[in-house]
Order: sequence, then structure tokens, then C-alpha cells
Amino acid sequence: MKNIIGVRKDVPSGTIVINNPSSGNALTTFGMVQLRDALGDLHQEKNVRAVILTGSQRIFCSGTDLKQLQSDLDTEEMLPTHHDVELLAELLLVMLRFPKPIIAALNGPAVGLGLALALAADFIIAAEGATLQSPEIHRGLVPGLTLGLLEFRGGGAIAARFGLMGAAMTPAEAQQFGLVHDVVDDDLIWARSQQLAVDLAQGSAQAQQMCKRLLNETIAERLETTLTLGAAMVAASRTTSHATEGINAYLEKRQPDWD
Repeated sequence: MKNIIGVRKDVPSGTIVINNPSSGNALTTFGMVQLRDALGDLHQEKNVRAVILTGSQRIFCSGTDLKQLQSDLDTEEMLPTHHDVELLAELLLVMLRFPKPIIAALNGPAVGLGLALALAADFIIAAEGATLQSPEIHRGLVPGLTLGLLEFRGGGAIAARFGLMGAAMTPAEAQQFGLVHDVVDDDLIWARSQQLAVDLAQGSAQAQQMCKRLLNETIAERLETTLTLGAAMVAASRTTSHATEGINAYLEKRQPDWD
């Protein structure tokens, strides 16, 4: 299988790069496993104090590969396996429980599950040319995992607005909502993220780990249940006629017919 996750160390950070440009850095099932493994490897590196997650070629992550999903739906006769949804929910929980700070460096669009990955990070640094969007509603799908994280990070009103409408946010808008921590020039995205890693390295690693546990496990005690229910809703939405129509319409570059 194609290796789509790259890892490098630039102490005090470790950088994970989603590198699947032919599919807009869509994260495949295999890519989710690779990303989880990369986090595990960086967990063991004591001199890595923060992890930067980014994408290649000015795209952070375009989400689910809809061509692959369409093929899976056809093959399974509308009863697709839900293994990728379960893997994504597990990956998001791994990120939330990860003992070191995670910085999502949005060098370009963060769409669908790409937005969920960004929201599971502790900090989001966005390039001016980036966009944040959860467009599943226009594909007949439910952004179950992204909705839970949007509600956790920004509140119910923000989750409803962008989940139900599927509209795109600019980095400036996302910063106003408290979702993005800093917006920088496109060419400075990694440098700003590395500087944040340097700043974080000045603090106590043990104290930071306990802070993350307090924020993501204690204060957000409902989050794991929300993500589990969200994953089930994502899987259920894939079995509907609207999902078939929405995905086909998107790939055929036409407006969906919901009748």
C-alpha cells in the first residue's frame, strides 16, 4: 500500500505530513492507521515536545475520498463496512488523549474529516489561504464526528451553523469563533507552528499532560460518547438514498436532486 504519512523531527517538534496529493490529501483507511502509528512513534521520542500535523502541497486534508466511498457503496450494495468510520473515531480519541500538544498547521483546505482532525488538535495555526469546511450535508451525509468536535471547541451555535449549512469558514472567521489560534502568511505556516512548539517546550511536560487530561477527558467527559454516537450516525447516513445521490452529484459536478 502507498505510504501517505511522512514524519520528520525538528526538535522540539515532530512533524507529521499527510502526503496524498493526487486525492487532495484525502485520508484513506490505511492513512488513518499510519497516522495513529506515527503519533505512537513520536510519543516515544522524549525530545519531541509537540507534534505538528500538516499536509503537502498547500492542502491540509480534503476529507474522505468520495470516489472510493462511491465504489465501496456500490460493492457492498448500500451496506458498506464502517471500518473507516470506527478507525477515524479511534484516531480522534488518540489525538485528544495524546500526552503532548498537537498543532494543526492548516496550509490549505481542511474539509470534512480534515476539519475533524484539525479540531482534535490542541492548537490550529492557519495560513491565510486555508479554508475550514464540513460540507457533508450537501452530499447527503452526516458530519457526526466533526459536529461533536465543533460543539466542544466552539459551542452548539457554531456547530449548528456550519454543520447544517455546510458553509466554508475563512481562517479569520474561524479565529473570531475561537477555533483558530493564529492566522499567518501562507509561506510562514510551518515556521509559526514550530515557534509555538518552541514556546510550549518551555513549560513542564508533565503539567501539560495533566492539563490535556483535564481539558479533554474530565471537562469534556461527554465527548467520547458524542464521538461514538457521531460515528454511528455517519455510518447510518451512508446507507441512505440521499447519500448515493449526493455523492454521485458531487462527482458528476451537478446539483443533487433530493426528491
